[in-house]
Amino acid sequence: MPSFPKSAVPILLAFCVFSSGCAVLDEMEKKQASARENRANAALQQSARLEHSAWRDLGGWKKHTYRNKALLEQATADNTSVEISLKEQRGLVLVRGAIAMDFPVSTGKASHPTPPGSYTIRAKEKDYHSNLYGRIFDATGTVVVADADSRKDKAPEGGKFEGAAMPYWMRLTDGGVGMHVGYVPGGRAASHGCIRLKKENAEQIFALVKIGTPVVVTDDLPALAVKTR
Repeated sequence: MPSFPKSAVPILLAFCVFSSGCAVLDEMEKKQASARENRANAALQQSARLEHSAWRDLGGWKKHTYRNKALLEQATADNTSVEISLKEQRGLVLVRGAIAMDFPVSTGKASHPTPPGSYTIRAKEKDYHSNLYGRIFDATGTVVVADADSRKDKAPEGGKFEGAAMPYWMRLTDGGVGMHVGYVPGGRAASHGCIRLKKENAEQIFALVKIGTPVVVTDDLPALAVKTR
């Protein structure tokens, strides 16, 4: 252990006290900044919930998409998350935890249910085709199986399997569940397990999210569980 002259001890003690004090002040400033941010986010979330609630109160919202333009202008890949409701067949985009979009979806039908859970986006691909579901053609190019499952249905000699187009693909699971453009019948689960989106909504969400963006799939939308005052 190094030895110091006695004359240096007071200086070292003062330095230690000063350094410790700086660390404490730095930690206090970080906590205060975090508290200010939390208060600002809470106020933003409350205001956004009231605006969104007023939109739903107008009626007829199930056929339409809600957008809070001011919030979407603040959206970044780091402050955006997504919630999907299996019961409502709706999705929300949250910016800083506040409702920025409310849009229709179509999740998995009873034979191919979309698994609930907390996920993150694992991959993004604008032009994607399924390797599980699609159509099977014979050697003449005629469709012989319109709703084929490549694990069970095999192409005849000279024929081929063509995977279904899934534009703006955002993968959630290794098992092939993700969000993408598809037919959204309105209030009804109709997919093979994926979360189908209308094209304009898929394009916008695809542009907002990144690999790692949180996505919650559940019956009830957590962002709507907080009561407005």
